[in-house]
Amino acid sequence: MSKAHEEGGDLTSSEHLASAFLLLGIAEASEDEAEMEPTIECKNESEPPTYKAALRSLQARQWKEAIRQEWHVVVVNHTFDIVEKGTTVHTPMTDRTVEEPIGCKWIYKRKINPDGSTRYKARLVIKGYEQKEDIDYDETYTPVSKMATFRLILALAAQYGWDIDHMDVVMAFLNPRIDRDNIYMEMPLGIDWLTSNERGSSGSVLILRKALYGLKQVPRLWYEDIDGYLQSIGFRQSAEDLNLDLQQGVLLVLYVDDLLITYNSAEGREHMIK
Repeated sequence: MSKAHEEGGDLTSSEHLASAFLLLGIAEASEDEAEMEPTIECKNESEPPTYKAALRSLQARQWKEAIRQEWHVVVVNHTFDIVEKGTTVHTPMTDRTVEEPIGCKWIYKRKINPDGSTRYKARLVIKGYEQKEDIDYDETYTPVSKMATFRLILALAAQYGWDIDHMDVVMAFLNPRIDRDNIYMEMPLGIDWLTSNERGSSGSVLILRKALYGLKQVPRLWYEDIDGYLQSIGFRQSAEDLNLDLQQGVLLVLYVDDLLITYNSAEGREHMIK
């Protein structure tokens, strides 16, 4: 996945942002976050680098179940359709013959839950480095909030006693519809439990309908998606920072898939949550 460009800031991750809020002592968790503690990612040798390594590991059963769960998520999300190589696909733009598909892989992560139990996660990722410019992607740039904007919002909240929520958008990069109708992906490994109708023939490939982790244009598609939604519910962009959105009594800062929202009244917060 292409790295989002940053304008005028030195923030490197959403985790750093969340830590900064907590250190300042003025951040409030969202209602959902207040009911559960965050999981901790385990970066160690028990996270297999490949599918074959996952099958050989002592946790092979858990990794297989993680693959099943992730596959169910992308299928329910209507992320792709199954087509055959060499067939003609009818799209709103044109009729295209299925081209050589892009590869994909599973990324495996172990996470520790608040109760100490281990959760196994498999993420389906397309090999975006195989994409070809001007064929299956164009623009990849997306703006990122300036650090000065965060400092200003936090300073105002501290001075006037405003409430602050820090929210993370779940599956943000899987929500937008893609801007191309010719991105094909190989069938992933590890889906042998599916019926022949569910996985197609040996010549089947996937045509993407929605974004998938690893696509070069995903950050831009997500930005356009969330920006369009915010404007539809009455927010307007700041002329100084495209990721600062304003509404009566509410200031919202977007940093990739994290939202920092501050309110000058309890009524404003209640309205925003609804």
